[in-house]
Amino acid sequence: MALFPLRLFLGVTFVYAGIQKLSDPGFLHPGAPTYIGTQLEGFANGTPGGFILRIFAIPHPGVAGVGVAITEILIGLLVTAGLFTRIAAAGGMGLNFVLFLTASWNTTPYFLGPDLVFTFAWLPFVLAGATGQPALDNSTMHPSEAMVRRTRLRPESPAGGAATPMSTRRTLLMEFGGIALAIAGISALVKGGYSAPRTLSAGSGAASKGPAKRATAGNAGGGGNGGSGTSHSAPSSSKVPSGAVKLGPGSRLPSGQAATYSDPSDGSPDILIRDSEGNLKAFSAVCTHAGCTVGYEGGTIVCPCHGGEYSAETGEVIAGPPPAPLAPKKVVEAGGQIYAVPS
Repeated sequence: MALFPLRLFLGVTFVYAGIQKLSDPGFLHPGAPTYIGTQLEGFANGTPGGFILRIFAIPHPGVAGVGVAITEILIGLLVTAGLFTRIAAAGGMGLNFVLFLTASWNTTPYFLGPDLVFTFAWLPFVLAGATGQPALDNSTMHPSEAMVRRTRLRPESPAGGAATPMSTRRTLLMEFGGIALAIAGISALVKGGYSAPRTLSAGSGAASKGPAKRATAGNAGGGGNGGSGTSHSAPSSSKVPSGAVKLGPGSRLPSGQAATYSDPSDGSPDILIRDSEGNLKAFSAVCTHAGCTVGYEGGTIVCPCHGGEYSAETGEVIAGPPPAPLAPKKVVEAGGQIYAVPS
């Protein structure tokens, strides 16, 4: 019984993990910060388990992402209910071990990577199942008449023979599979449409006309002026430094929103953010951890590959494995236009 709370935690967490993936509007949208294809590429880069992703997942990222999400929901439901507990726990352990060899491999020190901890947390249930705990595995060893009638396990024999425990569990497994698919479908339906971030093209003089990705303006950071990535609006083009490259109209980047652009110096991706006070902040969009391209969500700069988070105000690391802050970039706003200044 001492392991019962751990079993519930693992089960509920896996259900939540699957729902979180399928309810993310950017999960299946190429170019989004949380796009599964981008995540898989980052997971496979320089990790011992990368070949598994390159063979089975990266060629079909959408199918792989949806399949893993549904599997997580099903595993979570089975473990929470205690049905086929050892098999479900083995599935969860295997999934977390693969993630340890890929997504968490570059996390240092190793104990900060959650997937290794999850792998060992599953081990007691792989070895002993839900023995001695409230679980359907224990209830179905001697199914009650009510359970037999409800699940319609098999046609009754003329002598009124009872159903076998295995047939009870198989019927319940099919029911839980249906529940998992229903949860997955509802999660996908409630996610809403994806609103892509703006893209500014250095040298084009105009921003793309696509919709901007919304962020909470109140969480976009303060109006501090520290760092070379900060710029106030300037009244005229005389304020534009020599060599600056026009990105686009400042009116297309409202407060609390972000845009990406190619650095005029080397073509690498940069991210431009207008904070709640109207100031511009610009940083390299290349994560300092494994080189993935970061995005802007909910007032924070996030890396989709390993969960790194950076301050949208300073570029400093605030969570995850990145070893260094994002490099600041210089931008100015003059005459209603935004300009990138080469490094």
